[in-house]
Amino acid sequence: MIIDAHVHADCRPIEDFRDIKIGGVNAIITCAHDPLEMKQSNVNIEHLNRLVYNEPKRVAKHGVKTYVAVGIHPRAIPSDYNKVIEKLPDYLKKKHVIAIGEIGINAIRDIEKEVFIKQLHFADENNYNVIVHTPRTDKKKVTKTTIELLDENINPKLVQLDHVDYSIVDMVIDKDYTLGITVQPEKMSVSQTVDMLDKYGFDKFVLDSDMSSAPSNPMSLPETKHELEIRGYKNSDINKVLCENVLNFHNIKL
Repeated sequence: MIIDAHVHADCRPIEDFRDIKIGGVNAIITCAHDPLEMKQSNVNIEHLNRLVYNEPKRVAKHGVKTYVAVGIHPRAIPSDYNKVIEKLPDYLKKKHVIAIGEIGINAIRDIEKEVFIKQLHFADENNYNVIVHTPRTDKKKVTKTTIELLDENINPKLVQLDHVDYSIVDMVIDKDYTLGITVQPEKMSVSQTVDMLDKYGFDKFVLDSDMSSAPSNPMSLPETKHELEIRGYKNSDINKVLCENVLNFHNIKL
């Protein structure tokens, strides 16, 4: 069983979900992001409505279960962002809406930190998990700020810190976060992912494709499973990083 712990389903054609189902992916977690210019809250809300109400039905046509994370991505902050935050409790009443995300810091702007902190406070007060972005640019610098804000504003056991690569893994490996490795062109390759798991272990990690409008490989998790198998890793460890850790972190059952 495979669960893709972070995708952007609304960017992908329906054929991708047929392919990943054939490849062994049983479920995905689709996250809020920045598919449009989010200058006003109504655009964000329409985006979240699509994720919550439309995408699960579309993806289910090929037998893939969809869970949803809602929130304000750091590249998608509208001028009236409080209206979006006010809507989050309504979305989170839905059983398939399981986290706040993708949220975080992208360029250390004051408005990013402000919106991030507000969403962290909401999550912490209500015991919701958060799926947290780390950027491609200035990754170590931005991640340092992200860690500081996480440590000040939320229970670390509620945090999935995503897009972890070799530039930041030593900064976060001793935190009580769940760590997401993104197996994607221009991020982590299959072989790099397996090498990282070999070095740091399987207990703290989940895997995701982050398939979106950026260069993506929807089959990256089935390919990673295959690589782990042919290298001789235990089935229990493979299952842990591809399924069990996600289920346990989000307290869900398939």
